[in-house]
Order: sequence, then C-alpha cells, then structure tokens
Amino acid sequence: MATLMSRIRGLVVAQAHHVVDEAENPQLMSHQLVRDLTTELAAANRGLVAALGAERQLQRSRERMGQEAADWDRTAETLLRKGEEGLTREALERAVALHQGAESLAQPLQRAAATVERLRGQVARLRAELGWVRQRVAVIDVQQAAALALRKAGQADDAYSRALDRAQELERFERKAEAADCEAEAAGALFDEQDRLERSIARLSADAAVDEAFAALRSRIATGQAPAAEVGTQVSTGEKPS
Repeated sequence: MATLMSRIRGLVVAQAHHVVDEAENPQLMSHQLVRDLTTELAAANRGLVAALGAERQLQRSRERMGQEAADWDRTAETLLRKGEEGLTREALERAVALHQGAESLAQPLQRAAATVERLRGQVARLRAELGWVRQRVAVIDVQQAAALALRKAGQADDAYSRALDRAQELERFERKAEAADCEAEAAGALFDEQDRLERSIARLSADAAVDEAFAALRSRIATGQAPAAEVGTQVSTGEKPS
C-alpha cells in the first residue's frame, strides 16, 4: 500500500510539473523576473535611503551635542572666572550630560554605518543581477523570435505541402475525369459503329428481300402467272385462275 501511494504521489507530482512546464512561457517568465528584480531593487534603494537618513540624523545629533557640550564648557569656564561657582557647576553638569549623550550615539552611529554599507552592497548586487538578467532576457527574446519565425516557416512549409497535395489530388481528379471522358467517347463511338452495322445489316436484309421479290415477280411475268395480289383475290372469291 505504501508503495502504491508513493507511486500515485509521484504520478501526481509528475503530472503537475508537466502542466506547469506546458503553461510556462520562457519570454513571459523572464520578463516577470525582470519586474521582480526591479521591484526588489526599488525596495533596496528605499531601505538604503532610509538608512542613510538615519545615519545622517545620528551624525548630526552627535555633532550638535558635541557643539553644545563645548559651548557649556566655555560657559562654565567663563562663569568660574567670574567666581560664579554655582552656575559653573550647573554649566558643567549640562556639558557632561551632552558629552555622555554624544558618546552614547557612537555605537548606534556605527551600526547605522554598517547597515548603510550592507544595503549599498545589496543594491550593487541587485543592479548587477538586474543588468545580467536583462541581457539574458534579450537573448531569450531573440531566441523566442527565432523559434516563432521557424514555427511560422514550418507552418508555411506545411501549407505548401498541403497545397502540393491538393494540386496532386486535383491532377488525379483531372486524369480520372479525362479517363471517364475518353471512356464515354469510346463508348459513344462503339455505339455509333454498332448502330451503323445494325443499319447496314438491316439494309442488306431489305435489299435481299427486294431482290427476292423482284426475281419472283420476274419469274411470274415470264411464266404468265398472275401477280400475287390477283391470285389472292381469285382465291378469296372462289374463281379459278385462267
């Protein structure tokens, strides 16, 4: 049972792959790949822009804190020269807090710089891959165009072959029609010949009958016999022939 189920599963998977292979169009799929890479590159660029913005914001914040800390240091020095120890201490507290804040931004700034470099590398790789894919897509387009042209040429050859077959078929029909016409002509000629022969035979028979009647008539006249019509009349009336 396990073997049968595994075979059925393999058959289903094989049929699914076959359907997918039949449905896939290399040209369409390659152009979709270009669109996907273009989308990924745009997303990587947006991430790089955001990372650069964060890095610059951190850098500016650290620089501002350092500048403010330096200003408070100078203020504290000025206040101390004036003998304002209380205000000097407050100024130093602010300066120290700003120095500490600036130092605390060092690691986030390093991480932001590392993120920017990583995203720069991703963008560079995606651009290179997109360029390579576009070159391959151009090759695929040419190959598909060539395949389509060959397919059309093959269809034209098939159409030409079918046209030749039809021409040969038409020629065969013409030969057949010509043969039938010749047979009909021969049959007509034979019928005419037979009709002439029958008329000749009938004419010969008629001539023979006429010659026989003529000879009989001549014989009767020579012997003084009555014509056949008169003899028939005498017989019918009961008279004896003279």
